[in-house]
Amino acid sequence: YRVALAYYTHMATQARVATTEKSLRDAKTVQEAAQARYDHGVGTIVEVAQARQGSAQEELAEVQARGQAQDSYVALLAAMGISPLTQIKLADLGQRRLSGALMDPIEQVVSQALARRPDVLSAYAVHEASLARLRAAQAEFMPKVFVSATGSYTSNTLDVSTLPGLGQLPPTLNVTGTHFGATVLLGVTVPIYDGGLRRALEGQARADAAKTDARLEQIRDEATREIVAAANRVHTSLSALDAADALASAAQITFDAALNAYRNGVGSITDATRAETGLLEAQNASTDAYTVALSSAATLALAAGTLGTAPE
Repeated sequence: YRVALAYYTHMATQARVATTEKSLRDAKTVQEAAQARYDHGVGTIVEVAQARQGSAQEELAEVQARGQAQDSYVALLAAMGISPLTQIKLADLGQRRLSGALMDPIEQVVSQALARRPDVLSAYAVHEASLARLRAAQAEFMPKVFVSATGSYTSNTLDVSTLPGLGQLPPTLNVTGTHFGATVLLGVTVPIYDGGLRRALEGQARADAAKTDARLEQIRDEATREIVAAANRVHTSLSALDAADALASAAQITFDAALNAYRNGVGSITDATRAETGLLEAQNASTDAYTVALSSAATLALAAGTLGTAPE
């Protein structure tokens, strides 16, 4: 999570470098227009000076943006746990589209998140274990039925050879005996007195179950608050991103119109430089809004237990 936020912050500072470079080019364009008007005798030295001032301000803004980008790069390496002297190649964030699932109803987001958050699942497992112990303690008060069965088998053989023969019978007599036996016992045991031991164990199990139930509800409430707050920030940041993009588009149109008007002698240098400054601010606002939206989405993913999973 910290790495994701640091990465988004660094990408935002890199985008600011790009916008300040573009703003510097725009300021140079205004300066060239002022110089051309002055060379043709239709402009004033004041206009040229104002245009040069604007270019100098944009050069300063570019230097500051590059410094912020270097600082954010070091912060990213620190979040990754590697040396600040390490040079790594970072993938360009570009204008990655945010998942439409971010705008799902908050009730759906909360219910799905509670079903997969590790802390909620852990608390639920502990509560279920305490309920199992309570049921086991209560079962000690119930009568118990038992069945016992035994079986036996005996076989005896007697051979007598000293008897005289009788008629056609041989003088040997074989006597064989077999006996089967089985016993089945059915009984019931009823607890009568144990000095209050079972009652004490049941009371302890009941108290543990109540404690784990309260803990489970507390964790669920805390998780719900985190998820709702993160979802609200996502919705707000997405709305702000749409507004910032619209502002940047309007500012670009305003600057182009102001520059053309100044070149054609129907506008002032003040309007052109003000439009150029407004364009830079609008583009930076759009960049910041996009970064906030990504960071808010990462925070929501962390709160919902989906950080690190593939987007749907």
